[in-house]
Amino acid sequence: MAYKKYENSEIFDDKSTIDVIFEGEEVLLIKQKKWTTKELEDQVANLHYSGENLPKDPAVEKARLPPFALSFYKFVFFKSRLPDETELWNYYLKQHFPPVDGNCIQVYIRGVEKTFAADSVKARMLRSYPSLVRDFHFYVLCLTSDRFEHVRYSLHKDYFDGIDLCVVYAGVEFQVSILLNSPRAQMYKTQKYKRHGERPQNEVIMLFDLTRYSHEKGKIKLFSEKHVQELLEELKLRIAT
Repeated sequence: MAYKKYENSEIFDDKSTIDVIFEGEEVLLIKQKKWTTKELEDQVANLHYSGENLPKDPAVEKARLPPFALSFYKFVFFKSRLPDETELWNYYLKQHFPPVDGNCIQVYIRGVEKTFAADSVKARMLRSYPSLVRDFHFYVLCLTSDRFEHVRYSLHKDYFDGIDLCVVYAGVEFQVSILLNSPRAQMYKTQKYKRHGERPQNEVIMLFDLTRYSHEKGKIKLFSEKHVQELLEELKLRIAT
């Protein structure tokens, strides 16, 4: 989501579209949006969150459902703002499932039709929602800090490789993974390594503690400039060695 600055004369009349490209089997829609942390923090302050202490359905928790992140980032791309939890849930349903029949959702997983309770799927989505908001805000924190030569987020690298952020610092590109400093988060990362095999080159794993330095807006805790500084200090050590 890193953006390049264009002159106003190079942007279409909707003030955001730069280009639509068809090439081979790829279709690219390129937009420009200048994000600010204040913009996001104001949105987060007004977000309702109801995902605390919800029960877990073991079958839903281990199911390979369509990724919530795909719907989250598509919403952000097209709407140029964060979705609230209801908007994300409705967008997720519309993107991936036929109309919900009663309280159930049907999805094909590896060619087999599975049926899950809609409330259980929604509960799993709600547990991931604060992390999606927090990670995108951290991307904008890094982007607007002017401490990096380049900052990029890729959903493909995030979902398939477990990389949350790519940054260039002192001429070196680093693949950054951000985890909350908890046993559950570390276990999740270990499971990802088992699935993906080799670790990415120049990977940096940051274990951030939200009990310190967090930026609180509403019910969702956000990373702060202190966490950006922690990342910078780690990168300086990597460069020095």
